[in-house]
Amino acid sequence: METRIVLTQIAILAVVVIIGALAAKFKVFNNQSKDVLSKVIFNISLPLMLFTNFFRLEASPRLVVNSITVLLVTTVIIFFLLLAGWLLTKIFKIRGGEAAIFKVHSMFGNTIFLGFPLILSLFGEEGLLYASMFQLVSSILMWTVGVVIMNQGNGVSWKRSLVRVVNPNTLATVIGFALFMFSFRLPEVLLKPMSELGSANTWLSMLYIGAMLYFTNMGGMLKSRNYYIMSFSRLIMIPALLITGFYLAGALFGIVPDKLVASVVILEASMPCMVTVVIMAKEFGADDSIAVGNVFISTLLSVATLPLVVIAIAKFL
Repeated sequence: METRIVLTQIAILAVVVIIGALAAKFKVFNNQSKDVLSKVIFNISLPLMLFTNFFRLEASPRLVVNSITVLLVTTVIIFFLLLAGWLLTKIFKIRGGEAAIFKVHSMFGNTIFLGFPLILSLFGEEGLLYASMFQLVSSILMWTVGVVIMNQGNGVSWKRSLVRVVNPNTLATVIGFALFMFSFRLPEVLLKPMSELGSANTWLSMLYIGAMLYFTNMGGMLKSRNYYIMSFSRLIMIPALLITGFYLAGALFGIVPDKLVASVVILEASMPCMVTVVIMAKEFGADDSIAVGNVFISTLLSVATLPLVVIAIAKFL
């Protein structure tokens, strides 16, 4: 994949992010309307994008095998990310609630609001299919393992955590994948409007990120060492380790998944910190300002690192 194409796609998305920030500056968005936009994305446009994407592809043995491969590889990668986060908290003596947020953000990146639009732009519908599988595993682990880590013994029940796994996006992915496996097709009168609404998700997500960055309080945020440690881990160290691991597995042992599968899972694991962790931190009594700082710094720096990750994937895989 040519460098020019990668940079062009990211630049297109960045333009819409800037429009979102300008809309917030000129009061088209305020904090309340920004939150409404988030709900529209999470409950309408994103589920419809995930669901209707399955109908753009014809089920084949290769796609089915690759989807199952993504589910397995993603599980291994997310637990590897947890291990990396835990080690970094020990090395840099990050403790308490900040350590909990650090570990959760180590596991989960902005795979939805930034990852899906970028992967759709770069790899098309098949890439988005694999990204949906990555997100399915991520969602399940986030509302189980992630909640346990965030609470660190605060007594939150597993039942409360598991209920959150059932949301419009996991349902859309599970139902869409089931229909895809059985080659079931929806009537065009249903599929067309659902697809059109889903196609708006990319631009709505970029507007949301722009507004979120504008409303973030930058006071003191740029001075905290731990935000940069988190960004280095997610944006540079983890992608380098994963690319090296996939490369060596193929070169030395001949064990490597389909190139598109490897590209998608590595890119999803290289996303900046997940926005939803901010909401999780607030709900479960952690310091959500730490989570906001992780999101803000890593999202800004990802503009520079994501093109390099995509170029490295194209070169070494």
